[in-house]
Amino acid sequence: MDIQTKAGGEDPLVVTQFYYSQTFPYLMMKHHAEIRRRLVDVPRQLRQRELAPQLIALGEAAGDPAWLIYRAYLDKIEAEIATLVCGHSPGFWFHLHRRLRPMLAEEHGLKNDATTVLLVRRIAELAYAKHGALNETDDLGPVRRTRLQTLLDGAWYEAMAEVYGGKLKAKKAYQALRETDQIVMTDFRRSDLIDVFAIEGLCYEYWWASAAMRSIGKGSIVKWDATLGSHRYKDSDVNPLSFELYDERNAENFGFRTRLGTWLDEENAGEAEAERGDTIKFAQMKPNPKTEEYPAWDSATGRFARGYGATNFEIGTFSLAQFRNENAFMVEPFKLKYGIDFDAVLFAVWAAAFFGTYVGITMHHSTWAQSRNRTMSNFTNLMFRGYTMVNFDSDELANEAVWFAKQLGHEKAFAVGEVRKAVEFISLSETAQKNIGLWSGGKRPILIPSMGKLMIDLAAILPALQTIFVGLRKAPGGGVSFENAVRKAIRARGLDLCLEGDLKWKSGNPREVDAAVRIGDRLVLIECFSYEMPLDFEVGKPSVFDKRKKFIVEKLDQAQSLAERVAKEPKGTNFDVSWAKSIEWRVVSPFVEFAWQIDEPLYDEAGVPRMLQVHELLDHLTDGRVPTEALVPLIKEMRKLELQGIWY
Repeated sequence: MDIQTKAGGEDPLVVTQFYYSQTFPYLMMKHHAEIRRRLVDVPRQLRQRELAPQLIALGEAAGDPAWLIYRAYLDKIEAEIATLVCGHSPGFWFHLHRRLRPMLAEEHGLKNDATTVLLVRRIAELAYAKHGALNETDDLGPVRRTRLQTLLDGAWYEAMAEVYGGKLKAKKAYQALRETDQIVMTDFRRSDLIDVFAIEGLCYEYWWASAAMRSIGKGSIVKWDATLGSHRYKDSDVNPLSFELYDERNAENFGFRTRLGTWLDEENAGEAEAERGDTIKFAQMKPNPKTEEYPAWDSATGRFARGYGATNFEIGTFSLAQFRNENAFMVEPFKLKYGIDFDAVLFAVWAAAFFGTYVGITMHHSTWAQSRNRTMSNFTNLMFRGYTMVNFDSDELANEAVWFAKQLGHEKAFAVGEVRKAVEFISLSETAQKNIGLWSGGKRPILIPSMGKLMIDLAAILPALQTIFVGLRKAPGGGVSFENAVRKAIRARGLDLCLEGDLKWKSGNPREVDAAVRIGDRLVLIECFSYEMPLDFEVGKPSVFDKRKKFIVEKLDQAQSLAERVAKEPKGTNFDVSWAKSIEWRVVSPFVEFAWQIDEPLYDEAGVPRMLQVHELLDHLTDGRVPTEALVPLIKEMRKLELQGIWY
């Protein structure tokens, strides 16, 4: 670490320097033209060669014919990615790519926002896991195995000689580096850095094509534009503003949900105990990170100092106990499908997070000071790379996990054999590689074999849990679980949950309301829509969206008819809301659902979506915040154009 002091006598800032910190910028400047060609030009050439002729032949294309062309194109792109990735181990690619700031090149165009960065990086990391060479175990290793003349293909010596103003000082810096226990790329070639940008360029192209598929699936028409070198959209019965509204709402989305349609209120998870396995630490990528202060462990002083730089990850806390509680109805179906105790898998996730975070403790250092220093240093490193290298394999992890759980007093004990099966479930293997889909977002491994040991990817924990039930049908109780979670979140925010359950009238025909909130003289009736998110929905398969659209319309009709009934008969045999001067209705989902129209029943007259994601609903109930509030005037203007029949 280098120590720099800010002007004005403030405490010194710790600027973390890694073995690649000077070399990568040096190589990126030296090979700038080739990097740009591989990052931008090559994917566009692939598009012209593989996609353009198919679209030109169709002319204006929509529905399944257009969608299938792009689906085939995804396979073409993935083949190009696989050719590059297969030359190194997954661990090597994670090591290299995680050390590049998560942002997209300006040359890609306007879509380099945070959401797009995360999606492109997700595709890349799934590609590394799926196509990396698991039999390659020697491209990472301790720095002591390197030689000055060949470290980073000789580029380290070149770059450091420039930085220090001479080769002698660079040699001294290398000797100091060799005394550390850093893991470095021992089989790095300069072309690998160019390749990682080439992979990112292809992953951007993959995202671009899948985004087109999502639009086609929702009703857009595409036509190839030779001047643009891309397609153009011509919308049919879908308002073009619908896509902008959907993207903006997704960018602001909060909360944790599984693809099954369950949701966790992370803001009110309660106090859970980490020692008993109730909570874990995880890493989450920070797209387009800014240079700012962060807590950096200073080994020399044995305390946290004021670090300064752009960290790539944030470290958060997640409640495994709450996750298990919200998904308890899936315990038996999970075991029937995989032959593994669901609780054992969650225990394996706890173990991975525990060993990936508290490495000093789990390495059995001789003194507490050494253990603390190792753990705290790792905490800082996690903010840059999101993973931890540990000095044991899967079998050893299972044994160590059972031992530590016993020492920490975990409530539930597992046999080592059971834990080994669970560890295998969250690990990357040749079999697991076959189950990874770049287009679907999973299955994401948490444990990655590397150097005969393990890389623990804390950034994979939440994605792995989000997709843990893929391939399983929702068991009875899933809808109730979501309803209970919504009601609990409403109460936790101090709102008046005045009604739930059956509403009865003397006239008969009782109805059910999932939740009703009183805000002064305003009554908000809420219906819950917990419908699992199929994998094909991720890439907008038209038939999948049409089916979801049908279910959404049915739920909206149900909610609207209930509101009309309550407005007409505000007093029943078991309720009385005659105090309400206004009655509105909303449908709530774990997901941001696509609204293909900007008027009733999908939007009310004020421009507020009728179907809201949970946090959108809670914001709307607590402070009146409207999703995409800045676009409400535009919604009203587009409605006028739509009435005149000129917006399309």
